Formats: sequence, structure tokens, C-alpha cells
Amino acid sequence: MAKRCLFCGQYFTPDYRVKERQKSCRRPECRKARKKAAQETWTEKNPGYFQGRYPYVKAWRQKRKMIQDKIPRRNPYVELIIRIPAKKKDMIQDEITLKRVGVRTFAAHGYG
Repeated sequence: MAKRCLFCGQYFTPDYRVKERQKSCRRPECRKARKKAAQETWTEKNPGYFQGRYPYVKAWRQKRKMIQDKIPRRNPYVELIIRIPAKKKDMIQDEITLKRVGVRTFAAHGYG
């Protein structure tokens, strides 16, 4: 039995354990979109769930010695050094700022 994915529109064979309840195919983009839609639906049905929970969570963290500020950053900053030949130094008039374009790609934007 083939079923159409609600997110990409392609046909897929649902998992035999889920059968007709499965809404999306196995593609990562569709699974991510389905999870986002499910979370939005849940928060609409439970609008006040997260309000007023801070004192409870703060006490829970202190009891377990978990402090949010002391969690190390996952991606530490990396220093980037650009070397410019001395004879080309006078040619540079603008400030160069690197902005992230992709996961490992940066683009230079000048401001003058």
C-alpha cells in the first residue's frame, strides 16, 4: 500500500508498525518538517505549559548542580589570521568582514 507524503508529495511505503498513521516519508527534510508541525500543534493545544515553570526548573537544576551558564559552548570561536603583503597594504581601503554562508563557507563583505 503506497501513501503520499504530506510534505514532499512523493509516494512511499509506510512502516508496517505505523501503517495508516504515518504522515511523511523517510527523507530527513520531511521528517524534520513533520516534527516541526507536530510541535506547533502541541504548543497550540497547550498554550500555558511553559509559563511559570522557571522557579521549578531552577530548583531542579540547583538540586542536580546544573548551571546553565557553565555549560561549555559546542563550537568554540576560531581565530582567523589574514596575511597581506607589505607592498599591498596601502591598497586596502575598506574593512573586510566575513559572514557565514554555509557550514564551512564564509564570504567577505566590505564596508567603506
